[in-house]
Formats: sequence, structure tokens, C-alpha cells
Amino acid sequence: MSFLTVLIGLLLNHYWLRDRKLPIDGWFAEWLNWLLVHAHRLPERLHDWYGTLPLIAIVVPLLPLALVLWLAEGLLFGLLTLGIHVIVLLYCFTRVNQQALIDQYLELWRAGDYEAAYLHVNQYVPDVFSRNLEDYAAMHSQFVAYIQETAFRHLFAVLFWYILLGPMAALAYWLLLALIRSDRLLMDPDASGLAGNTLVLLEWLPARLLAMSYALAGDFVAAFRSLRAHGRGCMDKADNLVLLADCAAAAVGITKDASGDTDASERAVTGLESLRDLLLRAQVVWVIALALTILVV
Repeated sequence: MSFLTVLIGLLLNHYWLRDRKLPIDGWFAEWLNWLLVHAHRLPERLHDWYGTLPLIAIVVPLLPLALVLWLAEGLLFGLLTLGIHVIVLLYCFTRVNQQALIDQYLELWRAGDYEAAYLHVNQYVPDVFSRNLEDYAAMHSQFVAYIQETAFRHLFAVLFWYILLGPMAALAYWLLLALIRSDRLLMDPDASGLAGNTLVLLEWLPARLLAMSYALAGDFVAAFRSLRAHGRGCMDKADNLVLLADCAAAAVGITKDASGDTDASERAVTGLESLRDLLLRAQVVWVIALALTILVV
């Protein structure tokens, strides 16, 4: 079932061009607010531990999913369970259609309308850019970094945990990301550190598998050399993303000193197009690898 779910999920994610902002997206924020209001009702022993509320925030929403999966087991020849798996997978993916966002951004960038490119991205993802709009090179770098992070955290890492442990694990990973992004229950430095370290551990292996996928989908020698240079990596929040950025650049043949005969604007277009195609090929690599794993195991 996992192979069929992943295949259906990736196809829907690729060809779903409509707006993905779901009417139930705000439930997690309301859940966190409710927890903060009623936190004083917890036993004193639990209330004193900084990890209690974050743990409750993640575990409790998993219980309804576990119940629904248990009730749906064996019904309609497994089609109902398959549907639930696909829905959970799609829910954990990004709400923005990355393919359409990149294509429109590239069209505006080629036309030299950088401000329109900024406004277009900001309309769908308001928190991408953090620097002055007039610095177009920095703007483009931040957009590329956003594409790489989103592809990893809201596609490949979700797929990894789904394939390994099922929809409960995929949703738990998504909930951890949402918890860290909201920052409402992580005001305590210890709680924030615990959540951050947990995220680093959960992303360590999928980041390296994705980096290997870049090597298989692009320039293997250059990407694998970059992966090997990072080694095991340090347990730092940014290390996994830096690893993926370096391996992606190596896989598509982008080097820091590469200039050629093209100007910066054309190199930016070429680099983003190469990254977009690399991410698509990496998805194919994962599907093939999953199919081979199922056949062998």
C-alpha cells in the first residue's frame, strides 16, 4: 500500500494546480491556544516539565487518526484505508503548488520584472523574503532557499517518515514543524532546544538520502563528493539544509566561481530551472527505490 500511496500522492501533488489553502488549516493554532489557556489544569508534576505541553500538542492530534485508521481497517477491500493514507500525505505536503510558483517566478524574472516576481511570491508565501526588495540577488537566493527547504521538509522528509512508519509518523513530523513554526509553546529555551534537537534528529537521515538522490539524479561524482565532504555532519539546525543546498548545486553543475558568458540574471534562471528539474528527478528516484525495496523485501 505504501508504494501506491506515495505514487498517488506525488501525482496529485504535481498536477494539483488549484489553490490548496484548506478551510481546516487553522485548527492547530486553535488547539495550541486552547492548550495555553487550560495548561494550569495539568498536575503540578507534569506542568513543571518544559516538554509536557509540546508533547501533548503533538500526541493528542494523532489519536483521532489512529482511531480512524483502526475503524477503516479491512473496509472496502482496503480502499478506505488507502484513501486516508493519501489524504494524510497530501495534508502534510506544502499548501503552495511549487511547480506553478517557480514557473511564474521564472517568467517574471526573465522579463526583468523583479518587483512583480517579488509580489507574486509574497502573495502565496508572505514569509519568504526578509531583505530589501532592491537587492534582487539576495531576493533570488532567498527564493531558491525556500524552494529547497520546502521540497525537503514538506515533501521528501514527509515521504521518508510515511514510508518508514506510516501516516502517523508523517503527521507527527508535520505537527512538530507546525509547533516550531508557531513558537507558542516554545517560549522556554529548554522547550525550544528540545524541539529543535528533535527536528534535527528526525531530518538527519532523510536529508542524506535526499542528497544521495540528487547524486543519482544529477552529476553523481560532484554531488557525492559534496555529500562526503559534509560527513556525518554536526547536530545543528542549519546543517541538513546546507548539506542539501551544496549537494543540489553540485548535482546540477553550479559552482561558486562559475560565471561563463552569461550575466547574473541568466545564471539565476538557469540555476532555478536546473533545481526544479532535479527535484522532479529526485522524486522519480525515490519511487523507483521504493519499488525495488518492496520487490526485494
